[in-house]
Amino acid sequence: MTQVGPIVLRDVTPRAPIFTTATAAAAADVSPDTASRGLARLQEQGLITRLVRGLWADTRHPDFSPYAVVPFLLARSPSQEGQPSAGYVSFLSALHLHGILSQIPLAIQVAVAEQHETVHTPVGDFEFHQIQPDLLDGYRPGDAYGRFELATPAKALFDTLYLSVRRGRRFSHLPELAIRGAISDADMQRWIVRIEYPSLRIAVEERWATIRHRADRPSTRKPRR
Repeated sequence: MTQVGPIVLRDVTPRAPIFTTATAAAAADVSPDTASRGLARLQEQGLITRLVRGLWADTRHPDFSPYAVVPFLLARSPSQEGQPSAGYVSFLSALHLHGILSQIPLAIQVAVAEQHETVHTPVGDFEFHQIQPDLLDGYRPGDAYGRFELATPAKALFDTLYLSVRRGRRFSHLPELAIRGAISDADMQRWIVRIEYPSLRIAVEERWATIRHRADRPSTRKPRR
């Protein structure tokens, strides 16, 4: 009988620290049920971690990143057309990755066109926030491997402000942001003018003006001696 565990450790995890049961089954040439049982034994030995049903990771792998889990979660939630849902890391998570926000968000936040439920995993929680479909843009590869998409600094802040003025007022209270030199008014205006509804566009513009004014004020902190 094929030994799923040795094959996965030899052929799968060295190349892909995040993988599906189907990938393991194909590598070992066994059924998904057999692969799942073999993977469960690897987890019992502490060699891999089950993230959600059918999705596994070697979290000790030097290339493992919880952000790289995002495309796999999006693939599990197909769009209305049956294709994998589009989305990218944004909001406070992206602002933190860009060094604009020092505080580490409690969850990895993802911008999507269609609402999804929060996913809880052993490597973190993943929140999915819906934005206007034609605004689902303004991102680039989030790491050198291109394993996930990351909003640009301006788009991450725009997405955050966009959500903050909609129903629910998510992100209505923002921590201190280091936007000077990282996000320009021109960058933000390119996105603000694309908001479909005038009242929403004005509200985002006002929030951006407040943040920009705060960033332009001279610091009142006394230098340390």
